[in-house]
Amino acid sequence: MSSLRLTYRALEATHTQTRRLAYITAMLSMLGRSNLPERLLLAKMARWSQEHQEDLAGYWVQTGAMTSTRRNSAGARYLDLAINLGVIASISGEYRLTRIGLTLFALTENLDTPNPFILTPVERLFYTHLLLEKDADVLLTLLARLWEQPGISLAGLQKSYQHDFVKRLLLKGRVVEDERLKQQLLERRLEIETGWKNPEKYAEHIVPPRLNWLLDLGFLDTASFRRHQYRLTDAGTTFAGRLLRLGEEGFYDVNEPWLSTDFWRFRPGDLLGVQTSQLWEQLSEAERQAVCASLLKEAFDVFQHTMVPKVSLTQVLLYMSVKLILENHLTVSPDDLEQWLSISRVLDDRRYEVRLSPQENVSYIVLIPA
Repeated sequence: MSSLRLTYRALEATHTQTRRLAYITAMLSMLGRSNLPERLLLAKMARWSQEHQEDLAGYWVQTGAMTSTRRNSAGARYLDLAINLGVIASISGEYRLTRIGLTLFALTENLDTPNPFILTPVERLFYTHLLLEKDADVLLTLLARLWEQPGISLAGLQKSYQHDFVKRLLLKGRVVEDERLKQQLLERRLEIETGWKNPEKYAEHIVPPRLNWLLDLGFLDTASFRRHQYRLTDAGTTFAGRLLRLGEEGFYDVNEPWLSTDFWRFRPGDLLGVQTSQLWEQLSEAERQAVCASLLKEAFDVFQHTMVPKVSLTQVLLYMSVKLILENHLTVSPDDLEQWLSISRVLDDRRYEVRLSPQENVSYIVLIPA
């Protein structure tokens, strides 16, 4: 079982106000490649919210708006969420994009979005992966209940959440062999069992935001959502059916191999309405070189920020996977690309070589004169 490589994935300190993922994208756009102090960033976010009131009114639901710049405002809650998602960081009182945040910014910078609250395929693909990476234990607890009880009410979800989450932690603790993780799951389970004196009140800051994120991602039926009933769409059902099922009771989960490989091998048309024509493994070497040559050059143009011709391998792999899936209609994962790039490649008279490190965020791809 140790090969499962499971971890505990939960955004513990979410708030009921943080319901629209579009505000995260807007925040990344405001920061771009610069730094901003908190006061100025909050002011920009509040102004953006005001300017897009009609867009929010035209969305399926109108919750999650930012109304002020006070420290206890929704804007500050979105800042906290963005930090916990790992897309922004605070340094010396100023905010900047992380490598992952910069990747999403680069992917969405020039997209035409008539209504920013209706997420583009890029955002839906990116946020689905990011939320699974950071919040799978919480998100999949709710997904399991939605699968089992189509049409369940918000009250029903909040009432059952403590029981469902405790059960998940118990089942997960049984399948893991890592003693540190086993202890972490036990401590969290005991904390929830004994410390949540009013479980439904705790769930108010856990359940509604995630239901809205699932709506944004296209996994919940909009008509039912408006009636405060929650049903998975066909895409949501397909998605749930392809997750890992572990233990005797088959609880949903993800691990690093699944996130880096299997997630990207979904047929995107099932989730995003984007048709794929080929699998990466079906391409000849010449075809792979043809589709990657211009994209690698583009990635260096976007992400190289020093005189040294190197960029983060994580950024390049994620950027290229999303682009190839959505623009070239290829089914390809970051792991596929990393394996292909593990051999030095000369494309358009530019030699690319990977420099791996035990720490993922220190691995690079470098450009060497051919």
